[in-house]
Amino acid sequence: MKARALIISAVTALLGCASVQPTKARRDVAELVERRVGLADVVPAKQDAESRARVRDRVAELVSAPLTLERALQVALLNNRELRAVFEELGVAQAELVQAGLLENPVIAGDLVNSTRGYGLGGGLSLTQSLLSAFLIPAKRRLAKARLNHAIVTVGQAALMLARDVKVAFVRAQAAEQMLELYRGRAQAAEVAHELAQRQLDAGNIYPLDHELFAAALDRARVELADAELASLVEREELTRLLGLWGEDAAWKIAGPLAEALPTEVDLGRLEQQGIADRLDLSAARVEVKSIAHALGLRRRGIVPGIEAGFVMRNEVGNDAGHEPVLGGSLALQLPIFDPGHADIARIQAYLRQAQHRLQDAAIHARSEIRVHRAELVAARRKVEHYQKTVLPRAESITDLTLLQYNAMLVGTYQLLETRSDQIEAHRQYVEALRDYWIARSELELAVGGRLAPEGS
Repeated sequence: MKARALIISAVTALLGCASVQPTKARRDVAELVERRVGLADVVPAKQDAESRARVRDRVAELVSAPLTLERALQVALLNNRELRAVFEELGVAQAELVQAGLLENPVIAGDLVNSTRGYGLGGGLSLTQSLLSAFLIPAKRRLAKARLNHAIVTVGQAALMLARDVKVAFVRAQAAEQMLELYRGRAQAAEVAHELAQRQLDAGNIYPLDHELFAAALDRARVELADAELASLVEREELTRLLGLWGEDAAWKIAGPLAEALPTEVDLGRLEQQGIADRLDLSAARVEVKSIAHALGLRRRGIVPGIEAGFVMRNEVGNDAGHEPVLGGSLALQLPIFDPGHADIARIQAYLRQAQHRLQDAAIHARSEIRVHRAELVAARRKVEHYQKTVLPRAESITDLTLLQYNAMLVGTYQLLETRSDQIEAHRQYVEALRDYWIARSELELAVGGRLAPEGS
């Protein structure tokens, strides 16, 4: 009884250490997201009912106030269903890791024979266990661990891509709302001009052609306003989908306009270094190479013939002496005659070389992407700064000077309204430039694998 209790305790301890819940893997992803995106507590450690309830409460709390970019990122990382689906890859990999640490199930076999000489029935039972599978457990666990690490970086990359998509959708929604207000202002100016032209036409002070020109300008302004309303709705819905919201939660509001203060840019050389070191897709490619190398080592060990040992109990059919019970051991050895495994090893070696080439190709593409996205960022920054320093001040100065001349009765109302419309158009183009800058920055952040490291870090 004492020996039996020790065996049961040992089996229980073994099973207790082999949890199929990917809690640690989810914590690793949470650390990746916190380090790369700058947000904590957006990856629940579990997927149980209690955790899901907390997520729903947290999402409701976040969308109840006007959305900042940080709040939008929190909502998306907690609530996006596609990301939740990707997270299940951790569960699959964790289960495979547990599976790799288990012995193969023993095989029990039996037979029943009847004597042709009338001695009666005979037969026996055998219990066999593969010894090779026990020897290969450490190697199989290393392979499964590599696959789990690959799942961790793959899920982390999916979270970074979602963060990029949310940043882009957020600034697009911000810009669409701002441009909608500008188009409303232009439509209001066109309505004022048209009303004034109507009064002057009624008084006989302008020609019908001039009145029709102002009416056509109002028509264009109204069409542009309708297009802007639709564009704002489309951008809003794109962000809503990424946030995983529906029903009452979809009635969120954006906290404010696009940020106009531009951060300091990072040197290109430092960006390339950061990208090669931090990009999770490159990390996944490295893990893939390591995983295939582990698989190759495991297959080479598998060239050793399969060995099975077991216990046999038989009831031999005898002669006049009757039946004779037989107890003993058994040993089975696989003979690698027809398939020694060389072709399988060659196949895995080809996969390994293929993965190595793809890793090198991914690194080349990563450097190129970083150079392109940084060039786009620099160009967008120059455009924004040109609007801030030159275009907008000049448009405001022209409006102010026109207003002075209007007050001095040197120009008419139509010219003043046209000047104001030109100023609105300049501001609309500035909003587009500002939007493009923040989109370019989001793309560059993904290209380097996370937040842009500040100078001196």
